[in-house]
Formats: sequence, C-alpha cells, structure tokens
Amino acid sequence: MTPHKPRVETLAALLAATSICALAALRPLPASGFRPNALLPSVPVAVREEPYYRHELLPVGGHATVHVPSLAQLPDGRLAAAWYAGSKECAPDVAIFLSTQRRIPPEGWTTPREVVTPRTASAELGRHVRKVGNAVLFSDLRGRLWLVYVTIPFGGWSVSSLNVKVSDDQGETWSQSRRLTVSPFFNLSTLVKNKPLLLADGGLALPVSHELLTKSAQLLWLDGRPESGPGLRLSSIGGAGTYLQPAVLALGERQALALLRSKRGWVGRSISLDAGSTWSTPEPSDLPNPDSGLDALLLSSGKVLMAGNSGDPSRSALILATSSDLGRTWKRVATLEDDASGTFSYPFLLRARDGGIHLLYSYRGRGIRHAVFNEAWLESQPAGGR
Repeated sequence: MTPHKPRVETLAALLAATSICALAALRPLPASGFRPNALLPSVPVAVREEPYYRHELLPVGGHATVHVPSLAQLPDGRLAAAWYAGSKECAPDVAIFLSTQRRIPPEGWTTPREVVTPRTASAELGRHVRKVGNAVLFSDLRGRLWLVYVTIPFGGWSVSSLNVKVSDDQGETWSQSRRLTVSPFFNLSTLVKNKPLLLADGGLALPVSHELLTKSAQLLWLDGRPESGPGLRLSSIGGAGTYLQPAVLALGERQALALLRSKRGWVGRSISLDAGSTWSTPEPSDLPNPDSGLDALLLSSGKVLMAGNSGDPSRSALILATSSDLGRTWKRVATLEDDASGTFSYPFLLRARDGGIHLLYSYRGRGIRHAVFNEAWLESQPAGGR
C-alpha cells in the first residue's frame, strides 16, 4: 500500500483543486448581520475592579501530545474545554477529549473523557476515518454545546473534512456526528481553530482554513440548526499562500475584523463591511507572527486583545498584545510564557458572562494551561509587557 500513497494523495489534490475552482465561481448567499453584543458580560465590568490573574493546568492525562484547546461557557456558568491528545499529531490513536468544571467542591475539572475517536467517528459518519484532529468547542444562544472537528480518511491535513456534534445537556451526551458541507464536490481540506461569530438570524459564522495546494482563510456559515445541512455559504478572507486560521471579531452588525496567522512573519488583518460576504485584501500589521495560531477578542474599551506567539519560530514565548486601531499597530501587554526549553501555542480566548477573560493554550506540548484575568490586570501591566 505504501508505494501507492503519493498517487492517491496527488489524485485527491487534483480533485479537490477542481472543487475549489467551482466553489470560487459560486457567489455566497447573503449573510445575516452579526450579533456583536450577544455574548458580552451580563453585568457591567467594574471600572475600579481589583486586578487579578490566576492560572492552572487542566487534568489531561499522560499523553505524549496534547494540542489545540478550545473553551466554551455552559448555561450554568461553568466552563467546558476540549482538545485532542495521543501519541503525536495526526496519529491514528489521537482522540478528542472533553472536561468541564465541577458542579460542586472540590473545585477543579472533571476527568477528561473521549468524545470522538476515529472508530466512533467512522461509525457515526458511515465512512472511513483513520485520524481525527483539530476541534473547536462553542455554545450558541440557546445554550447548546457544539463541537466541530476534523476527520482524515488517509494521508494528512490536506484531505481533512469538517464534522459536527451537538449536546443539549452541557456535554453529558452528544448527537451523532454529521459531516459539514464546505464544497459542492469533494469536500476536502478544511480545518478549524477559532470560535464562530453569532448571527442575528440564530446562525453561526465559523472561521475556517483551506489547506490543500495553497493555504487560505475563509468564513463558513452554519444555519444554527444541528439537524440540517449548513448549505454552501462560504466566503474567502483571502491571503492565498500567506494567511490562514483567522480569528474573526464582530465590530458591529455589518462590520468585522479578521486577524490572521501568517507565513510571512507578521499578523495579517482584513476588514469586512458587509457581514463577512466580502473582505479587504489582507495586509500585514506590525506584530510578529512565526506562522503560529492566534486568537483575539474585543475589550470593553474597544481595544482588540490578541494572544499569540512572538517572533521566535520555536513558539517558546506566548504574549498578550492590544491594538487601538483595529489591528494595524500593537502594544505588547504581557509575556505569559518565555522558556526556550518548551512550546506554548494555539491560544484560545473567551470572555465569560461575568467579564472575566479566559485563556487556554497548549502547554509544553503535553498539557493545557488555563488562565483567567480581568481588564484591570491588563491595564496594570508595565510598559513593554514583561
């Protein structure tokens, strides 16, 4: 079988390229407006609140690789976290795990449990699944918990597909997996990293990346009904070959900002003025990015907060930075990790309903660190971010 693998992957690449060309010729359906204030704190952020910053390690088990964490807030206020873990990235033994904050003391997190494995995904989808990978966990306005995750039938990321599971009981039980449609033909090579935007019609706009032949950033619309197909609603943020893994922020009902992982050394930015249907040509900001994942959210001041790696390609330093001009220029606020012996990557940011800012990231490649802080702590940091 091994000698034929390159031929199979080449054929898949050519077929997927054909579907990309066809998709490019289709005009995305009109997008519903964003709901920029839907998940802002339910209580005002106290202007004179005392600064705080706390962190902990999640109970992830003894896996050799633990990566790509995401975080959601449940209707009862607790947090739920998901990530993948196994012997190494893209290995057949990788599974997607879920842990939630405990309901009663002692405080902490539940023992992680498998939510998706290649075996369960294959059985639920009715198709061959050899590997699973990146997943993003999020809640909608109805309190349902969504898990969008990647499956791979053979080869690597370039032949991946997106799938979705939904829980109506805060992650206790889950629906059967359903494959998402992002292409009218071969439906390959789409990955996730960051949380979606909520839409006025109850739908979701999910940032995704296309990674076959050339890498690019996109936005996929879901209609908000887990039982129905999402339809072919996909817009290109652009940056083919340069930008991917967008973090998208709603600035208003029709305006949005995309911040982009970059292969050219600087965080990219793009603006939409029509609710994500079209985007400005991505341009570099003045913040270094060593081709690594990032995430962002809006602060109550209107500033943009971003978490990501600094310019070192080893991903050994993780920083927080803020921008007052929609991502053109940045001020480093804090250095959370800086150790050449480890990697700290794939941050995920969440603003909780009490105003607290939560951050998850891959810790030394074998753990997940959870930090929580407030805007007062950000404002209290010394110039230069040390």
